[in-house]
Amino acid sequence: MEATVIQYMTDHNMINAGDRVGIGVSGGEDSMALLALFNNLAQQLDFEILAVHVNHKIRKSANRDMRFVKKYCDDNGIEFVKYIVDAPEYSTAHKVGLEVAARELRYECFEKAVKKYKLNKFALAHHLNDQAETVLMHLFRGCSLEGASGMAPKRGFYIRPFLETKKSDIIAYNYRNSIPHVDDETNDDNAYRRNYIRNVLLPEITREWRGAAENLASFGKIAARDNKFITDQCDMNGIVRDGNVVRIPLNRFYLPDAIVTRMIYHGLGLLGLRIDIEIKHINAIMALSADGLNGEKVSLPHNAYAVKEYEYISLVRSENRPEFKEYSFRVGKTLVEGFGTISITKTISYKLAIQRGLCVVDADKLPRKAKWRFRLDGDMFEKIGGGTKKLNAYLTDKKVPARLRPTTPVLALDHEVFVVGGVAISEKVKTDRDTIDAYVLEFIRQ
Repeated sequence: MEATVIQYMTDHNMINAGDRVGIGVSGGEDSMALLALFNNLAQQLDFEILAVHVNHKIRKSANRDMRFVKKYCDDNGIEFVKYIVDAPEYSTAHKVGLEVAARELRYECFEKAVKKYKLNKFALAHHLNDQAETVLMHLFRGCSLEGASGMAPKRGFYIRPFLETKKSDIIAYNYRNSIPHVDDETNDDNAYRRNYIRNVLLPEITREWRGAAENLASFGKIAARDNKFITDQCDMNGIVRDGNVVRIPLNRFYLPDAIVTRMIYHGLGLLGLRIDIEIKHINAIMALSADGLNGEKVSLPHNAYAVKEYEYISLVRSENRPEFKEYSFRVGKTLVEGFGTISITKTISYKLAIQRGLCVVDADKLPRKAKWRFRLDGDMFEKIGGGTKKLNAYLTDKKVPARLRPTTPVLALDHEVFVVGGVAISEKVKTDRDTIDAYVLEFIRQ
């Protein structure tokens, strides 16, 4: 098995000399085999390893597993780090299933380890049988070629060296090399979907078709190959990411469906939102582009959504709205939580800034007590040329997307707004022939 895994890693350029590799180690058969194998290969291939264990606080035996992995690492001179999270609490708080909660927290811990311990690769112990289960589960839930592809050998810094290794080979490897492991009793609980497929469905299928697991994994490879070829023919120019938002021009949705679906997957991938996306979500986004009203939304997994915004479909990864705060108006840079940075300079040479389209206000006209904050009910704004409107109505006229309005800073005194960050200034503070000193304002949304 060792030679096969080395060849697979070489084919996919998974490990290079000098790499620092994290390994997700639960203590089960698969991850212990991966840990032992990588510990043997580290010196041979000139890389370093770090065992990363996550205690999800789901089982009473979780602390036992954590102690087991640590002892194995201590006995074998392997660097070890542990994380303790509360998956049941997270599941309740975020209204997601326990499986989803554990997975989200686990990957969050892996990413923390990558940053803290300066890892450039992170190895996961998914094997061929896991791949077969994944392909089946995606097919049952409804998927495109993207989902039918299953797990990728490499994605970002994650690598899966066992992805073409059968479970039976891992068991044999552990037996021959006396590699210990602990058993997770929840693996026998068929209430979990994956366990049902693993323990009930796939064994029944395999009794009739002995090569079912290998064939399902092979189908996943073919689907991935064909999907990549089609995707490579698609022009993704014009699909723009800005922070937690990806915008797809509406005119792109008139292209053939095979292209549109891949543009949507591409956009979701830019936000790290491909997990749990099903064909029903893709179809809903396509329907939104055709028939949705401006501002209408479609909910997506993991607190994300798609929204129709004038000439775009925007894919949004949600963040909690920041608490109400006020910030004094001052020259220099002000970091506004939930928005970004406001940079202010005072100058008598302001006409070039106006030509550049920057916000410029008359220093003498601006009330000294005006402060930065986010919009409130009752805010009013006098637009250039005259005419006072409710701030929200004005933002609608200016086609500012509804999702951006709660985190667009305004400079206001009571409910009178003088500046809408990055959008406009009020008639009351505009420069004129008598202006001497002016403030030049620049806004950078993070």
